[in-house]
Amino acid sequence: MSDQKLEKQRQNLVSRGVLSPDEKLFGSSTINYTEKLIGKIETWQQGGVAIFTDQQVILSKGFSDGYIHIPYNCIKGLGKCNQGFFPIGLVITYENRESGKMVTEKISLGKRKKWLQILSENTGL
Repeated sequence: MSDQKLEKQRQNLVSRGVLSPDEKLFGSSTINYTEKLIGKIETWQQGGVAIFTDQQVILSKGFSDGYIHIPYNCIKGLGKCNQGFFPIGLVITYENRESGKMVTEKISLGKRKKWLQILSENTGL
């Protein structure tokens, strides 16, 4: 994405209150995500967005208006996974700031290697 488009997207996210004005936007990607059903049973759902900044990764799942803000200092583990037979998944394990519990999010997205590198550099993992 060109710098001009990236800045326009950043300004849009700041005006909507998703990003703080001092955050630098690395980019975003559409995602599929896992939804937990019962116990360890989960299913892949379509229609979300992952936003990568210099301070956090933000996930939007489905058509909800809510965002999951995951600061880099809360991320405790990163890994790869498959969506079905396709090796396009990314696993993010983090500590939820409100509950103090460990949470694992599984997402699939294009250019997984690029986003995993950004996450690794910013988390130190």
